[in-house]
This record gives sequence, C-alpha cells and structure tokens, in this order.
Amino acid sequence: MTLRMTGLLCFVAFLPFLALGLPTNPVNFETYPVKLTVFNELTNEKTPFSSSVIEGGVLFGVLNNLQKSNNGFSFTYSIHDDFGIFLESVNRVAGSNEDQTYWELLTESEGNLIRLEIGVGCYQPKKDEHIVLRFTTWKK
Repeated sequence: MTLRMTGLLCFVAFLPFLALGLPTNPVNFETYPVKLTVFNELTNEKTPFSSSVIEGGVLFGVLNNLQKSNNGFSFTYSIHDDFGIFLESVNRVAGSNEDQTYWELLTESEGNLIRLEIGVGCYQPKKDEHIVLRFTTWKK
C-alpha cells in the first residue's frame, strides 16, 4: 500500500509541472554532476558513465540525458498506472519474471551500496552522487 501511495504521489506531484511549460534547457537552475555505474551482477560487467542533473531534477532525467548523449547508454521503461515509471532494460539487458531478474536502483554512500526507496521518476540525485543500476536476481 505504501509503495502504491508513493508512486501515486510522485505522479500527481509531477502533473503540475507538465502544464508549466518549463524550458527544455533551464538557465536559472544549477546543474550538478552525477556518476552512474551499470553493473550486471550475473556477468560481473561494470560500465561507468558521467552525467548531470538540474537542481530538483529526478533520476529519470539523468537517464534521459545519458541516452541522448549517444555514449553507449540506453534504457527502456514502462509507466504503471498506480506505481509510476518502471525501469525495464538498460543497455539492451531486460529484467525477466521467468529468469527472476530485475534492475535494482542503488546509491553509494561511504563505500556502501544502499537500495533506493523510491524509483527513477521520484528520486532526486544529489551533487556528485554515485548511482548504481545493478542487474540482479531475486532467487538468492
């Protein structure tokens, strides 16, 4: 129930911004650097990326900026009516119910990986934060 409410609140909170017609390249917002690592736990492959996010921007924006930069990063997502944006694939690797795999969203803090409590549509990365997208399984 909490997850459903969080997704709904993030979606509802985002709706007013659609009507504002914010510029695609806001000049009055500070831009922060963000590090992102794509880590496939099944193959032990790690790929680092650098991007940026505007002040108050969300992780979904970071992923979009990376994809638009044509530096080898790609992702797909779906929008669930109740829960919001779901990350489906990264760099053509998709989660699977059959294989019990998914993309886990993590942040690195003092050398420790911590699971994000909210998704790409709501999470606001901090300046110089290191985000890890980890492809893993739930059948451990």
